[in-house]
Amino acid sequence: MGISLAGSIIRGALQDHGADDLLRSCADVMPQLQTLLDQRLKSRPVGYLQVFRDLLATTGQYHWSAVLGDFSDDFYHLCCPHCDVEVTIAIGDHGRYSAIRDWHAGDMERRDLKPVPPEGLTGAGRWMHDIAARDRQDWLARGLTYLFGKAECPRCASTFGIAAEYTAANLPPADQP
Repeated sequence: MGISLAGSIIRGALQDHGADDLLRSCADVMPQLQTLLDQRLKSRPVGYLQVFRDLLATTGQYHWSAVLGDFSDDFYHLCCPHCDVEVTIAIGDHGRYSAIRDWHAGDMERRDLKPVPPEGLTGAGRWMHDIAARDRQDWLARGLTYLFGKAECPRCASTFGIAAEYTAANLPPADQP
């Protein structure tokens, strides 16, 4: 219970409400918390995703900690880097696709996502996938191959990296903590 509470506090402190000093003041205990959270994940707890997101927060993956879902019905909204149209990325039980969202007509002009093979993952995507695969969380590992894969813009047909574009649009500027 205490580990989950600590992880939740770290994720909650990432909100824009002036708690940056709290994070800086506990930087020396982050490696210990990361170790404890990782040990907890290895036991494949009920609520695995919550603990996984807590671990992401303690390692500086703030945006993924805040938005990563269970891939049953996840949607990520971003702009095409080539034509700037808003694209909805769906990863879930009803499909894995990019589309133009029309609130009355639904997702239009769907294009299938192209997952990256696990061996093609790099950086944070590889690390996240390796942990999920190690812990036999196949649903999470599979979803990450789509999230870190490629999408086609329904408007201009250009291809782009989903995670890279989402990160660029949602990561705070480098000069902020």
